[in-house]
Amino acid sequence: MNYRHLYHAAAFSDVLKHTVLIVLLEALQRKETPFCFLDAHAGIGLYELQSTEAQKTCEYENGFAKLFSTEANDIPAEIQKYIAIVKKYNAEDNFDFYPGSPLIADALLRADDKMILSELHKEDYQTLKSHFSKKKSIAIHYMDAYLCMKAFLPPKEKRGLVLIDPAFEVLNECEKIIAALQRALKHFSSGHFVIWYPIKDEKLIQQFYDDIKALAVKNFAIHFSLNNVIESEKLSKCGLLLLNPPWKVKENLENKVLPYLAEKLNAKWKILAI
Repeated sequence: MNYRHLYHAAAFSDVLKHTVLIVLLEALQRKETPFCFLDAHAGIGLYELQSTEAQKTCEYENGFAKLFSTEANDIPAEIQKYIAIVKKYNAEDNFDFYPGSPLIADALLRADDKMILSELHKEDYQTLKSHFSKKKSIAIHYMDAYLCMKAFLPPKEKRGLVLIDPAFEVLNECEKIIAALQRALKHFSSGHFVIWYPIKDEKLIQQFYDDIKALAVKNFAIHFSLNNVIESEKLSKCGLLLLNPPWKVKENLENKVLPYLAEKLNAKWKILAI
């Protein structure tokens, strides 16, 4: 477990992932019945951008920093909400902290909704727990992400969203994702799943898509890539794959959210069915 997200916090990939997460959570809240959000790779919760690790790469400069001082005019409502959540952790006009997906979700979930967080890095797990010590609706587990999915799906609420966001440090990560999805869909076929992944090896991505197609589940993928990359960035293109996307999510993303993000981050995007 050498990977630490602190090096990449608030990068363009986080902006894409967390904006889409907000869109998905709000879509699930169209129904009054509660649901469960399972974050399989939860991280530490809050990232200090003045830390040595974050300053080594400064990836946030090509990411959320471009949204932080944006005026409120003509911003899609979901992105306005995203900016407001991040600003809660920062003083005045200083962009020093960035909340990860657990804190972003926590700001949106209703009283009856539940959240399950999994983190395998021992130190990060302890840090994550410190943010939610008084939250009875949030369960935090020191365990492998895919084991967590096996143990807690389907959720008691029978409705849910699963975020799969691994570090991709191992060569067979895509195979592990497919195996976890195969198992999860057998018991939770109505579940909503979103998977983040880097796009570097086109052959590997195509094999991943072939395996996804074999699952025979309604889906679409988002490809998002920067036009200009700062010197320290190793990643300029990433994807999000949505399985069983809620109603109208695709239209919302392609008509409002993605065009706005692409303009602000100087990026390209496309949506494709697998």
